Amino acid sequence: MVWCNHCVKNVPGIRPYDGALACNLCGRILENFHFSTEVTFVKNAAGQSQASGNIVRSVQSGITSSRERRFRIARDELMNLKDALGIGDERDDVIVIAAKFFEMAVEQNFTKGRRTELVQASCLYLTCRELNIALLLIDFSSYLRVSVYELGSVYLQLCEMLYLVENRNYEKLVDPSIFMDRFSNSLLKGKNNKDVVATARDIIASMKRDWIQTGRKPSGICGAALYTAALSHGIKCSKTDIVNIVHICEATLTKRLIEFGDTDSGNLNVNELRERESHKRSFTMKPTSNKEAVLCMHQDSKPFGYGLCEDCYKDFINVSGGLVGGSNPPAFQRAEKERMEKAAREENEGGISSLNHDEQLYSDYCSMSKRGKQCSEKGEKDKDGAEEHADTSDESDNFSDISDDEVNGYINNEEETHYKTITWTEMNKDYLEEQAAKEAALKAASEALKASNSNCPEDARKAFEAAKADAAKSRKEKQQKKAEEAKNAAPPATAVEAVRRTLDKKRLSSVINYDVLESLFDTSAPEKSPKRSKTETDIEKKKEENKEMKSNEHENGENEDEDEEDEEEGNVESYDMKTDFQNGEKFYEEDEEEEEDGNDFGLY
Repeated sequence: MVWCNHCVKNVPGIRPYDGALACNLCGRILENFHFSTEVTFVKNAAGQSQASGNIVRSVQSGITSSRERRFRIARDELMNLKDALGIGDERDDVIVIAAKFFEMAVEQNFTKGRRTELVQASCLYLTCRELNIALLLIDFSSYLRVSVYELGSVYLQLCEMLYLVENRNYEKLVDPSIFMDRFSNSLLKGKNNKDVVATARDIIASMKRDWIQTGRKPSGICGAALYTAALSHGIKCSKTDIVNIVHICEATLTKRLIEFGDTDSGNLNVNELRERESHKRSFTMKPTSNKEAVLCMHQDSKPFGYGLCEDCYKDFINVSGGLVGGSNPPAFQRAEKERMEKAAREENEGGISSLNHDEQLYSDYCSMSKRGKQCSEKGEKDKDGAEEHADTSDESDNFSDISDDEVNGYINNEEETHYKTITWTEMNKDYLEEQAAKEAALKAASEALKASNSNCPEDARKAFEAAKADAAKSRKEKQQKKAEEAKNAAPPATAVEAVRRTLDKKRLSSVINYDVLESLFDTSAPEKSPKRSKTETDIEKKKEENKEMKSNEHENGENEDEDEEDEEEGNVESYDMKTDFQNGEKFYEEDEEEEEDGNDFGLY
């Protein structure tokens, strides 16, 4: 059917041999496209031949053949894995859902850097979790011969990639009861299978109500339930058989059995347990009317009960174990039993036991003491201590809900407290006697002082008290005066003065050597070192030589004057500079050098 603008309605079009689409009522041409299966060639303006028209691509041409081949191989491998794990053919949608998960993983490049078989196993296990198929992750790891932790890591990463971690409604809690058929078939090989499975499921339901399933793996719950059900029906099996089937250690199985034995259901036989479970199943809530609002995530479905749809209501029943409600956890049950026993014991015994206990402690201590007065005083103290300990023991009973045996071992009962008190008193008898003697001596000294003060005259006692008050007042005034002076004092001028003030304030002046202290903070110029450099030594030598030369020159000048006088007198003596003053030239040269050295010395 096509739309004809002339007829203004949808009409069946006709397509003649030329390929044009026309209206069969008015004959109006609606489409003028020519389709042909044969390739025709035409010449362009350059005279070259080229194909006429456009090639219409199919829808499937966008997907490469390698991608299709990869998905087909993955689907075949998922089918082989399903058959190997024993998943029946009645669930055909398992492979379809797992293949969709694998395609999503490939589109997100999740397979890069990871083994394909691990990704496929994770997709199939995720599908089994969704469809409540009795398979564990360790079954996949055993078939693939890989570590369960490696496979679990890939599975968690797949859930995170598919945003399933945030969706709490998708990742449901695993119901241990779905594994009972499989485990019972492996253990019993078909005999008495139905009765054992029914009893095991009742035990699992009881464990749910007693909070044993919370925070524990389903394999341990299944192992304990199967072992208990098999023994209750007279089937001989060992813990080793259960361990090999359920894939848990024997310690875990023993711990689950102990936890189940601590509950009320652990004391029932098979018939009593079955009657109890059937009675609790009868208290199911009837379906409500459609007027009730749906509070779960399925808003479009009809309400079934408690504001939930039928599927969510069934999940709630499976997880919670029923609507009647379960008992408290074993720790709370044990604490409640202990409180009830204690209340009954107190009602029967009354306050007589505590009094007898205190009197016994008192008599034991008095019998071991040597002095009567000290023994009586210490007995009263021990009696008070026993009463305080009785109070603390009552407070310690508030911790009776602690389920840890090691912690309970640190809390003493009345009998242990009694014997430990006697033992400690006997071991520390010398110390107690010494302390009692010291207390008696102090008491006697204080009484003697009071007696002496009472015998003194009234005037002397008043004078003593007045002198004592004056001394305290003067001491207080001195302290205030020192504080005022320190507050109004000018800041220290030097570091030595600051240190002195600090030492006086700390009252350490008597142990300080102030001469050494002043030398530490001495800022005067350091003395010149006795050692001199080679340059200074040479300069001093030149100075001395210069002085000697000048003195010689002065003497020579006087001699010349005398010679002149002698010449005038006729007594002329001739001197040869070369013979008499052979070092004359050298003398003047050294003089010039000395002057230059003198100028240089001024620059140093």
